[in-house]
Amino acid sequence: MSEVTVLAGDIGGTHARFARVRAGHGPVVLEHEQVYDVPDSASLEALVAQYLADHPGDVAVAAIGIAAPIVGGKANPINLPWAISEDEVRSAIGHDHGYLLNDLLANAWGISELSPDQFAELQPDRIGLGGNRAVCSAGTGLGIAGMVAIGDRWQPFASEGGHIDYGPRSAHEDALLLYLRDQHPEWEHVSAERVVSGPGLVHIWEFVTQTGRAQAGAELMAAMAAGNPGTAISQAALAGSDASAVLAMDMFVHAYGAQAGNLALVLLSTGGMYIGGGIAPQILPILRRGGFLHSFHAKGRYDGILEKMAVRVILDDLCALRGSARFALTRLEESG
Repeated sequence: MSEVTVLAGDIGGTHARFARVRAGHGPVVLEHEQVYDVPDSASLEALVAQYLADHPGDVAVAAIGIAAPIVGGKANPINLPWAISEDEVRSAIGHDHGYLLNDLLANAWGISELSPDQFAELQPDRIGLGGNRAVCSAGTGLGIAGMVAIGDRWQPFASEGGHIDYGPRSAHEDALLLYLRDQHPEWEHVSAERVVSGPGLVHIWEFVTQTGRAQAGAELMAAMAAGNPGTAISQAALAGSDASAVLAMDMFVHAYGAQAGNLALVLLSTGGMYIGGGIAPQILPILRRGGFLHSFHAKGRYDGILEKMAVRVILDDLCALRGSARFALTRLEESG
């Protein structure tokens, strides 16, 4: 098909991004991309309907990525103001070929749509045998997905692995875990996401400053008060302008690398570990300094195999949107 017939979406807690897609050979081509504010929207159906009003035309199939587990075509995302269902998508497009998928599953589907220059390599592939792939993405939360190698292709699958227990590996991290348990008894458990995410970086910084491990400067405090605290900490860490930001970022990067290494072992991702989310591209110079890979490798008797796995940062912020499109096209092909 050469006409634009596919609707792809990627919805987060703040923004909803949509595009139509040209269903042809080769990587998907996004067209008529548009972004809407989620807090100002009444529902998922209203968002899809608004996009179709702004960019009218038939839709053969639609797929929308959501940061939540999808069960029975429904989800209750913790970062959205409303529950969602596939029925809303189907109502908006006027037929049954409307689907929801987890946002990290959409990222996994999108990886094969990217060109080599849309990745930053942290570690080259020294295995060369292919195999399973893994996606580990820190942003507003911690998302995890896998891709099972089946012959010469990969079958993506979703996971909620970001909510496993946080596992400290040093005296500093032991103290961090105890601090978070004490400060947040309402959490019931401290998940990996509570540490390896944008909010997690802020939690680490609070631990660093409130336990006297480093003192924050006035410039950082003002930047945190004026804007996004996590962004302010990241920028200060990149500039090396604040000791508390540098220490917090160091702990964050090591925790991120350790979590990615755990995932690499669980999935035996000899086909590559892909680091997604909004944080990694912003702190790429820090990731390249070695702390991330040091913790990624540090698995005792199995550090040798981890030292050989490709580790790549996804640079394209439309990867999930492309993946939603590819998922939609696959479903359309399967339906005949």
